[in-house]
Amino acid sequence: MEILLEAELLDPSQVHSEALRHSSIGRLLCRDGRFRTFMRAVFAISAVVAATIAAGPASAATISPAKVRFPQVAVGPSGRTVVAWERLSKGRFSVEARIGDRPQRLGPIVRLARVGYRPRVAVGADGTVAVEWMQPGPGREARVRVAIARRGHGYGRTQTVDQRKGNVGPVDVAVQPSGRVLALWQRSEGRFAYALAARGRRFGTARALTGAGALPSGNVAVDPRDGTIVLAPATQVSFAPPANQQASVRTLSMSQRRFTTAIPLTATGIDGEASAVAVSGPAGSGVAYTVRGSESGRLVLVRRSADGTWEPPQTIATSPPVEGVFALGLRVALPAGSAAVAAWSVVIETPNAFALPPSRQAVASIALPGAAFAAPSPVSPAHERYTDPAVAATGDEAFVASATPHGPVLLATRAAGAATFGQPVALSAKGDGDVVLAAGGSHVLAAYQRDDRLQLRVV
Repeated sequence: MEILLEAELLDPSQVHSEALRHSSIGRLLCRDGRFRTFMRAVFAISAVVAATIAAGPASAATISPAKVRFPQVAVGPSGRTVVAWERLSKGRFSVEARIGDRPQRLGPIVRLARVGYRPRVAVGADGTVAVEWMQPGPGREARVRVAIARRGHGYGRTQTVDQRKGNVGPVDVAVQPSGRVLALWQRSEGRFAYALAARGRRFGTARALTGAGALPSGNVAVDPRDGTIVLAPATQVSFAPPANQQASVRTLSMSQRRFTTAIPLTATGIDGEASAVAVSGPAGSGVAYTVRGSESGRLVLVRRSADGTWEPPQTIATSPPVEGVFALGLRVALPAGSAAVAAWSVVIETPNAFALPPSRQAVASIALPGAAFAAPSPVSPAHERYTDPAVAATGDEAFVASATPHGPVLLATRAAGAATFGQPVALSAKGDGDVVLAAGGSHVLAAYQRDDRLQLRVV
């Protein structure tokens, strides 16, 4: 671990970074006539969106050197902040991070690994910071490593939680209000493991997470009401045709040492694919999932009640299939007041003379307390290719962001109690095509790259 001099921020070398890649976690398929009617309405609104994108507030702070990629950001309720990235240096990628008690005052860059990849970050309610990453080990082995910084302290001794040959890599890291840290990683295709580190202790023995067929990064949430960790794997029920996956959920309370067994959220016999993601916000936590079957596609939210039970599923959007049109990257935030905000990408991949041109458009929908989700409205313009949206909530407000390479970084805000989003603002007129949001307490941060350097803005 090395502390890098602030002078490294003046490195003049720059290269264009790769756009932040998001996993495709589902498809929403529509009937031709209904789809065209819906998309005509969306595109009509999109023309207004494109024409009314406003300039954002003051410039964001540049917080990284050049040649960084895959930024990660987390902020706690008190404002304690961690940012991490991969940085290209001397022909190899290193893992670097900065932490601070406020996002406006980050400490120096710390190099956690001279050679490392795929950092994941988290901040707990007590101010505990955790960073997880993968780095090469001896021979053909790879290691999953975690560094923890308690509030008021720097990183302690880095710990290796697993080392083996194969497709080893971090999935996610989380911190419970007690300061206990969860590290979750992939051991090989379809095999996952986790370990826990109580406050002031090192990680215990790794445990296998059985039955998790698919578990993309960013699929762990902490319920702010009781500190329970929510995990949403997709389980492969049948490998023989017809394919059958189930969205499921597992939890880990503050007193438990093992995850609960999986609770299925979708029925067997769906004849299709199911993808799920754990979600949270000031109102609690839940699971959002996408089902793509032979007859229909659905986007669904299932909330976790205060007593730990699971509420009936709430449909976000549903429609029958149309070839070449997908819903990808579903994300949900839960503002205070029992509302819910969902965002995803509507992707068109089949160009022909009679169809709409290829595009990837970010859309969002709001469900007011006790009401159904409204029809989706565009966050980004039509006929362009924007990233899958990022979503965050603080208090009763919610935020959705999306970006396109060499184009704007857009942010749309849902004011407290509002049924719609305001017009999107441009956080940057020309970014590198990525944006992430992080929320904690009353703090919401937006991070994106411009000219290969990470920009951080307090939203």
